[in-house]
Amino acid sequence: MKSGAHTECMTLNRRDFLKASGLFAAWMALAACDPRQIAESTATPAAATLTVPMPTVQGDAALIAHTLRRITFGPTPAMLDHVRQVGLQAFIEEQLQPQSIPDSATDSLMSRFTTLTMTSLERLQDAQRGKPAQELIAATVLRQWHSERQLFEMTVDFWSNHFNIYIQKSLCRALKTDDDLQVIRPNAFAKFGDLLKASAHSPAMLIFLDNAESKASAPNENYARELMELHTISVNGGYTQKDVTEVARALTGWTIVGQKNPSQTPGTFIFNRRIHDEGAKQILNLSIPAGGAEQDGTMLLDMLAQHPMTAQFISAKLARRFVSDTPDPALVAALAQTFSASGGDTRELLRALFNSEAFKTSAGQKVKRPLEFLISTLRLTGATFTSRPQQLVNHLRLLGQIPFMWESPNGYPDVADFWINTSGLLERWNVAMLLTAGQLDGARVDLKTLTQDAASPQDVVDVLSQRFIGALLPDNARSILVDYASQGDLGSNLPGVAGLILGSPHFQVR
Repeated sequence: MKSGAHTECMTLNRRDFLKASGLFAAWMALAACDPRQIAESTATPAAATLTVPMPTVQGDAALIAHTLRRITFGPTPAMLDHVRQVGLQAFIEEQLQPQSIPDSATDSLMSRFTTLTMTSLERLQDAQRGKPAQELIAATVLRQWHSERQLFEMTVDFWSNHFNIYIQKSLCRALKTDDDLQVIRPNAFAKFGDLLKASAHSPAMLIFLDNAESKASAPNENYARELMELHTISVNGGYTQKDVTEVARALTGWTIVGQKNPSQTPGTFIFNRRIHDEGAKQILNLSIPAGGAEQDGTMLLDMLAQHPMTAQFISAKLARRFVSDTPDPALVAALAQTFSASGGDTRELLRALFNSEAFKTSAGQKVKRPLEFLISTLRLTGATFTSRPQQLVNHLRLLGQIPFMWESPNGYPDVADFWINTSGLLERWNVAMLLTAGQLDGARVDLKTLTQDAASPQDVVDVLSQRFIGALLPDNARSILVDYASQGDLGSNLPGVAGLILGSPHFQVR
């Protein structure tokens, strides 16, 4: 906890707060509180006394709450009950085997998106050129919101950002759907080398990073550079510009079938030997003899997938995603060992990560990105889906993070400094207030049912705090909300109290 932020929060006493009035004044007061206090609040859930019955939590409640905030888009009451019944370790193992988790309700939601079941050619020929991209984005949001396979969706999101493809670039509008359904999702828990090869054969990736137009007479280096810098060994991998050139040569001829090719399926991968550079190549410690063909690229990908710097880079990114913006080098080194020993097995990496002391003691060290904020808001409020999911995407646009809409190949940033500022928090508060006031297009919340056992302003604040953040608010923040809830009719204040909690810094903690 930053002592300065804590002191600032404590200076906001009742008298100062009561000099102001209204929601914005309450939000400003809450915004001055350090959200990392929630780590202490979660660890000591009996810090204040509730006047309404609360669920009895068995086992290590703090670790359960922390783990579920990290490996899901928001732990619903039903999910928490399930974890208490089977135990945290058993739940993690269930989540690591998503095929064993029934998810028919989510599958049913997907049936509304006609382009998900089209062929690449059908999507390319669709008269509504933007529809495949719109439906994939909306489907992704609904999966994250409703799926029981929460760790799977979290991991899909991680790999989608690692192998980022900007969906608005030319044919990617149609081809990114295949990348999602045939590359990322089938390989989310696979070995890294398998995922890397699948991505290298992805028509959307070859279009996005221009390898589809790369040929022996004019090798394009965009994909070659990002393959090493962003996908595998990282900028610290020891490669040179000559290596970039050699990688580009090895991948010439890795392209896609054109729309006017009558003999093969347009929009699919093809190796075109006629435009491949068959000369000898030297890439780092890999020698590729002359006369090769598609195997030139396969040898390259195998070498990069097994490289020690790839193990280090992927381990650091996973630690940053699930543990801390600045992960302990010792954790990264341990994960890199697991990567090398398991052949880059994602399940083994996640098991090692979740069992590490660094993970278990990292409460308060990660902040939700805008997409995670919106999805967790919908899940934790028990919001119901009311209309076209594309309407929710409009709110993500205001928040600043729509799936697959990051233009650069490095993917959305995964550190709090990029996202958390006064403007960003205010946009989150606006979305939270729209939802709790019944004005958010696409979703509705029943606040009366959520607070049906609450009889006082204190009860309302505590019940909603437990529901939304899994703990009681620190006393200073709690008093601000109780003061607000006490002004006038309690029922009329429900949307404001709920929106203030959701928009507060405390709710932003992952």
